[in-house]
Amino acid sequence: MKLTYLTLILLLLFSCAKKHKGEQSTSLLSNFVSITDNEDKGVKDVLDFYGGYCEYAIGTSFSTDEGKKKYFELKLTKSEVADKFANVREFTASNMAYMFYKDLKNEKKNYDEIHSVLILNGKDKYEYKYSHGRLDTISAKLKVFNKVFESIKGKKYDQLKTILSNDSYKDSDKNQMVLNLKKIDTAYGNIKGVLIYGFRFERQNEFDVLTILGVFLRDKQNNPITIKVDLNSSDDKIHFLDYTVPQN
Repeated sequence: MKLTYLTLILLLLFSCAKKHKGEQSTSLLSNFVSITDNEDKGVKDVLDFYGGYCEYAIGTSFSTDEGKKKYFELKLTKSEVADKFANVREFTASNMAYMFYKDLKNEKKNYDEIHSVLILNGKDKYEYKYSHGRLDTISAKLKVFNKVFESIKGKKYDQLKTILSNDSYKDSDKNQMVLNLKKIDTAYGNIKGVLIYGFRFERQNEFDVLTILGVFLRDKQNNPITIKVDLNSSDDKIHFLDYTVPQN
């Protein structure tokens, strides 16, 4: 028997673009509902990063298979940034969900899922759902990304080697990576900061991994970086680290 699925939208959509003339419209019934300061900050952080319009809704879904779930939905439209990265839209969707989720702080327990809806190029619609557990996993594995960032920024290459999985990197591979990173430092300059572009749960060889996409901000030229962190809760190791090596 086909499962029934019912979604109840508790808040009507609300345009949350920056308050320039003609760029904000509020639905009539939004005057009867409100969101918390943390939720408001999460919505604004998404908007500040991606631009365009970010509409939100709070809903409850019911299914005979999964029961009742409460969610917060973010809908991004007219974003030049999201349109530019349409070919990796899942990273945008996951980043939106995580940016909002981390701002909730002690209110995270209020939602079972965060939903990201993307309207790309004014027509193409994509929907993604991120459970409480998956978002907590992203938070935990970001600590590994931060270790990589601090190691490379501080030129602590021996420390970086300890983060690379022995299952995926031989000692010679690790040594070559250090040589390549030194070339990047010489060509692109010192690291000043980092931006995270998003996350994707996938499989790398025989390992379940979280792929984290970001960019290192440098003195001369920024460089993208991608890492794949083992999803095993007891093994915070990297199975893949990708970057662009300057040509001689």
